[in-house]
Parts: sequence; structure tokens; C-alpha cells
Amino acid sequence: MIVVLSAAVLLWSFFQAPVTCGAPIRGRDDGCRNNATGLLMGCHIRQHRWQKLKLLIVRRRVREFCSGLFSDGKATLVTLAAVGSFLSGLVALIPGAAVH
Repeated sequence: MIVVLSAAVLLWSFFQAPVTCGAPIRGRDDGCRNNATGLLMGCHIRQHRWQKLKLLIVRRRVREFCSGLFSDGKATLVTLAAVGSFLSGLVALIPGAAVH
């Protein structure tokens, strides 16, 4: 049950959590400031969705994506929720990993 709930929180964080877009745009160092859904998705502009996914695929741009995970309070909270759910799911899968 814990694994299923952890996976649900992880998927919510990646695809549905309310965060700012942050896609790289010309003229702004902090990226797009539109509302977006999820850490991996962009805002309503289709090109921003592809730019965010490209940050993960292109090896040189992964650092830029990771720095965007902690860009503001909402993104930090969603990132920590994703990491926490991943770790709780991992602990639930590995027998004997939980501290008694």
C-alpha cells in the first residue's frame, strides 16, 4: 500500500503539482513565470513543454533543470515531496531497510 501511495505522490509531483513553468526564454534569467502543472511539464505554451522535457534529455542541460527544482517555494516543496515519496517507496520495497 505504501508503494502505491508513494508512486501516486511521485506522479502527482511530476505531472500535476501547481508550480511555475521556468522554461528558458529570451530576455529573462529566471525563465517563464506562467503557472504550470508538475515539475516535468511546462505552462500552456506547447513549446515550453518541449523545452522542459529537452532539459532532461540533453546532457548539458540537466544541471539547468535540477537548479529549477529549487527555484521558488512551490517548486522546492513539490521537489521535497517527490524525493520523500520516492524514498518511502524504496524503503517499503527493500526488506529490512526500515529502522526499528
